[in-house]
Amino acid sequence: METLNEQFKAALTRIEISGPRQDNAAKAHKEVRQVLEQDRELQEMGVDTILIGSYSRHTGVYPGRDVDVFAKLTRRDVSSGPKSIFDAVNGVLVREYGVRAQPQRRSTKVLFKQYDLSVDAVAAVRSSGIWAIPDISKAGRERGWVSTNPERLGELTTILNSKKIIDGKGGYVPVVKLVRQTREANLGDSRPGGLYFELLTYWAFFAGIPGASYAEAFAQTLRAIAEQLKASGTHPLIDPALKTPFSPKPSPEEFTLAIRRFDKLAAKAEQALGLPKCQAAVIWREILGSNGRGNCFPLPEGCDETGKVIGAVTVNTGRGTNEARPFAACRHS
Repeated sequence: METLNEQFKAALTRIEISGPRQDNAAKAHKEVRQVLEQDRELQEMGVDTILIGSYSRHTGVYPGRDVDVFAKLTRRDVSSGPKSIFDAVNGVLVREYGVRAQPQRRSTKVLFKQYDLSVDAVAAVRSSGIWAIPDISKAGRERGWVSTNPERLGELTTILNSKKIIDGKGGYVPVVKLVRQTREANLGDSRPGGLYFELLTYWAFFAGIPGASYAEAFAQTLRAIAEQLKASGTHPLIDPALKTPFSPKPSPEEFTLAIRRFDKLAAKAEQALGLPKCQAAVIWREILGSNGRGNCFPLPEGCDETGKVIGAVTVNTGRGTNEARPFAACRHS
């Protein structure tokens, strides 16, 4: 079996949010948090901000354009009106950022065009030992409270990552990144989104993923995801932090597309495990697609883009591998 461990490690580097991208995300979320924490009215409500989402769990993939900030109002609970809480946090950001602060249904998006990213600030109040966030309609009317527990999801991520070791370190988080990149390359803007697929990966690992390599674990995970998607009609995805069904649920049409795509991807991954390295590498490259850095999965030395072995005389030693030039399109219709 060709596990292509070095190529998988290189792919993980290529999909990692790092360098200036990571630095700019940190600058942006720290700035927004400071604006919120310095507001007098929010201070009276016990404001305490934290970083949440894929950035905090280290499960995001390049370029990582959305950063999530959780504004906990520790002296407020669900006896407050959802709109009053939403308006308190949204108002601070609108006063500070003007049109760059855009109210959403459950958060306020602050645009940082200079960094090509945004920060989503979510207001939260106490609710029976966890947190609740306001749900506001497009017309600005309150719809109620939505329970959430992002800190617990972070804890569960750390626990699960320690239980599966691949290449000498936690294997769950790297496989989540591979899955998120695969979803991005093969579904794009269609739902389900990245968090949904992260939770599908969570339950796959929770049930037990065999294999000691990234190739084996990734292939097994893709198959587990495909099977979970097929069963979604009778077995809804459960948020492990809340122990409740994931909301909002994707539409039947979105599920149909995701099932078709990931069933094929799982079959390709299973095929790759039994192929020679050059043929296997081409399949993994197709599965993971590309990002702004180019193809995510590098070809091994001596392999061309069709999966053939290149003769020693024709190997391009100047490039090191015979990979396609950066920014080759790898999205699938």
